[in-house]
Amino acid sequence: MYPQGQQHGKPILTLAATLASMAETCQSMNSLKQIHARAILTNLHSHSVILGKMLRFIAVSPSGDLPYAHRLFDQMPQPNTFFYNTIIRGYTKSSSPSYSVHLFNQMRKNCVDPDEFTFNFLIKARSKLHKIHNLPLGMEYDEIHGTVLKHGFCSHLFVQNALIHLYAVKGSPAAAWRVFNETVGVDVISWSGLLLAHLRATELELARQVLDDMPEKDVVSWTAMVSGYSHAKRSREALDLFWKMRDAGVRPDEVTIVSVISACTNLGDVETGINVHSYIDENGFGWMVSLCNALIDMHAKCGSINRAWHVFNNMNRKSLITWNSMISACANHGYVEDAFGLFSCMLNSGVAPDRVTFLALLTAYAHKGLVDEGYRLFQSMQRDFGIEASVEHYGCVVDMLGRAGRIEEAYELIVSMPIPSNDVVWGALLAACRIYADVDMAERVVKKLLELKPHVGGYYILLRDIYVASGRTAEANDIRQAMQESGAIKNPGCSWVGA
Repeated sequence: MYPQGQQHGKPILTLAATLASMAETCQSMNSLKQIHARAILTNLHSHSVILGKMLRFIAVSPSGDLPYAHRLFDQMPQPNTFFYNTIIRGYTKSSSPSYSVHLFNQMRKNCVDPDEFTFNFLIKARSKLHKIHNLPLGMEYDEIHGTVLKHGFCSHLFVQNALIHLYAVKGSPAAAWRVFNETVGVDVISWSGLLLAHLRATELELARQVLDDMPEKDVVSWTAMVSGYSHAKRSREALDLFWKMRDAGVRPDEVTIVSVISACTNLGDVETGINVHSYIDENGFGWMVSLCNALIDMHAKCGSINRAWHVFNNMNRKSLITWNSMISACANHGYVEDAFGLFSCMLNSGVAPDRVTFLALLTAYAHKGLVDEGYRLFQSMQRDFGIEASVEHYGCVVDMLGRAGRIEEAYELIVSMPIPSNDVVWGALLAACRIYADVDMAERVVKKLLELKPHVGGYYILLRDIYVASGRTAEANDIRQAMQESGAIKNPGCSWVGA
């Protein structure tokens, strides 16, 4: 064995520098573990520079291993601010951002002073948790803000920007503006935080005013506003802003284009959809799977199944969403054979179906009135693929059975459901009762519906229409009176089968 602290005659400092350099350029956990093992063998496992390089990779890198990083951190006798910041940053980026606060509290308990980076990561963790859960973290907004002020780090622009973003995610424009007005040297990130705050508060006009007032706009700010319009179904404004963004010379990103495609889909605007598709191809976005998936959905919903097929067939990579989008497109256009051909190809390519796949296939059967085939598929979903049916699947089968006049069978399916039924499932059965003038079943269904939604007037009206169709005028008049006395309001109906 080589003497402890040396290797091939290398002095300890040279070996430490080598291990630190290797840790800094490390690309995989396998390599990192080898570096860690060598550090332990040469008694360099407590060397602060090596530890810092290793911990940064393990905790922060996408190729790292956060639980491994936490074990390494726990083995440190007295971790300093840098080490705390690194592990806090790791949890901020993870699916468990709440643990960052626990580490911050541990840091204070151990009398380790935080710095501006500590608060930057902590604020981001709180913002991220609100997005995921919308639940308290254990340290509220004002407490975090107050702690930042107490430690004197509000003079740092990136900390101020993190606070603006925190209030933005909360949907509190007034608080975001207070921080913004106290910030010296605001930048595009500060302005984008204000924009997001108004969007989260559904104040689109004020958000647009912020965008128009921004001295500099980046892709994030443009995209936020385009997405805001698209999500609010103000699709024409989303498209107009996108073209303005393009004319301003700002290159969109994947999120921008998805929002634009969604706007075209909402409008059913074939011509604009084709123009957007051309823009995607001309600007090198065509390789992005998410954009191709959105294009398939857009073309299908705009009535062009051939263009949807063109996108699908030219994709080098296909995700589960790709297959589901194309199967749904065929199902909604009535191409049952194509839908099931795709399903077979999907299985042969090794992609496992999910609930969305089977809902699309059930829709295909419903369109063609192939009830027995659809019911067998419904049973196969659970028996052969281990996918538990959701209320949407049950609703689709109830609708399919009801349209075929198999009303009693549909009723038995609902009452035997292993999950709670809802008003939409019962409403599908009531619609079938109307088609076939089944008064007795309609009375049973309406009784259940009024337990679930007592103030929905549409159910009264459907039952009244069934009475009228059966020549039972007296009962029809009684239903009208009962509806008026209950204060029920007529609402639009819906179907489980898409157009």
